[in-house]
Amino acid sequence: MPRFYVPAPHIENDLLKISGHEARHIRRVLRLRTGDGIIVFDGAGREYEGVIVEEEPAAVVIKVRGLFSSKEESPIKIVLAQSLLKGEKMDYLIQKATELGVNRVIPFFSSRSIPLPDPPKTLERHQRWERIAIEASKQCGRGSIPKVEPLCDYPEMLSMASRESLRLILHEKEGKRLKEVLGDSQGRKGIFFVVGPEGGLSQKEVDESKEKGFVPVFMGERILRAETVSLCLLSIFQYKWGDIG
Repeated sequence: MPRFYVPAPHIENDLLKISGHEARHIRRVLRLRTGDGIIVFDGAGREYEGVIVEEEPAAVVIKVRGLFSSKEESPIKIVLAQSLLKGEKMDYLIQKATELGVNRVIPFFSSRSIPLPDPPKTLERHQRWERIAIEASKQCGRGSIPKVEPLCDYPEMLSMASRESLRLILHEKEGKRLKEVLGDSQGRKGIFFVVGPEGGLSQKEVDESKEKGFVPVFMGERILRAETVSLCLLSIFQYKWGDIG
């Protein structure tokens, strides 16, 4: 049954109105009609099962027949700080990171990041990333939407890390082996990890992260693309402490 996202839905007499993008998706893309069943989730852990009972020019009304809790989220809270990637790679990363259970994505730029778009384009990209996270959550059955932060600079990104989290930064030349770090980090309930740009982070930036309590991690000799590293680590963390396997 198709799922749709409606934050803070208003329900009166068991009727729930869906408007905006989701209504257009229901009618114009999926071409659902009166009598078809759908599920609405609010991103706060609740899902509403219902059937379309009315089609308005810019909205769809459903009759709610059941309320239930969304699937539980992974027990480990993971924050991915990802240096801005070229083209559509960032779109792909956010989509797949959402499917893998990330809780928060922080796009940032550093000294070796690709040239930045102008402010209007930056806002447009951020809005698109938020939409991608919503669509990916709908598709994979998540009850919550990962938060995608606005693009920020490197120092601001580092300041967002909680001291209670395991703070890791990927480095291709130095640091502890990943196996060693995982073995020494039992009982962690949060992970904040940083993946730099395709050209890597500067030594100055790595040193700055160490001052903030980050541990450099070395994954081995194989050279992986930035987006591959992020998704690989998310999978490992979810297998080790989360809900994969």
